[in-house]
Amino acid sequence: MKKQNTTQNFGLLIFLEKMIRSIPVIYIFFRYLIKYTNYFEDDFYYLKKIFNNKKINIIDIGASDGISALFFLRNLNPKKIFCYEPQKIFYRKLVNLKKKYKNIFPFNYGLAEKNHNMKIFYPYIKFLGTKMFLLTYSFPKKQALEQQIRSDFLIKPLIEQSKIKVKKYTLTKDKIDLIKIDTNGSEVGIVKTLLPLVKRDNPVFIIENNNIREIYKILKKYKYKKYYVKDGLLKIHRNQNNANIIFK
Repeated sequence: MKKQNTTQNFGLLIFLEKMIRSIPVIYIFFRYLIKYTNYFEDDFYYLKKIFNNKKINIIDIGASDGISALFFLRNLNPKKIFCYEPQKIFYRKLVNLKKKYKNIFPFNYGLAEKNHNMKIFYPYIKFLGTKMFLLTYSFPKKQALEQQIRSDFLIKPLIEQSKIKVKKYTLTKDKIDLIKIDTNGSEVGIVKTLLPLVKRDNPVFIIENNNIREIYKILKKYKYKKYYVKDGLLKIHRNQNNANIIFK
């Protein structure tokens, strides 16, 4: 069974987050509020040590409503953040965010090995006569979403299907220092389309812990090693079940 989806790795915080995630309407409410705090996944805080206030360019794939971009703005020193988000609801929020932060550059599509319209599945609930979507739980495979729902929710949401636009990555003139990928299962194709960038810039990756063995097979050809964060230290990753894995 798939592990429950949490941002934290240890202690009381993980217990509280599991409780919040177990009821969809409470999760939606807290997910909205959390964007206005500096609460984030444990692994991401180590990026401050890696870059040490250096000016960097960032690619944020699966940018959602800008929650990770805001984390980067508060904790790192970004010159530009290129945000790839195919969900129109989230993209509009990124556009609004750009009005405040001029170094955010949103794109209303995802990344993949080829240009196409990709099938996507996401849960929703009906609350007070309104359909409320949990778009952070968008998955390219319905079975994987069903497994995550069984793991996370006491009250099970329903599932809806649609299509999103994905494109091959176009190499830009900007040197990229950091790439974040959080796409619930389509990470391998994204890494493959980014290989021209990998060859040129050797960016640090922080990737949600999905398909990590296959991703490592690709990146180790370019002398990358994989790490996880424990007790504030960066350690060689073997099979630990951290939320995110760092490649550098």
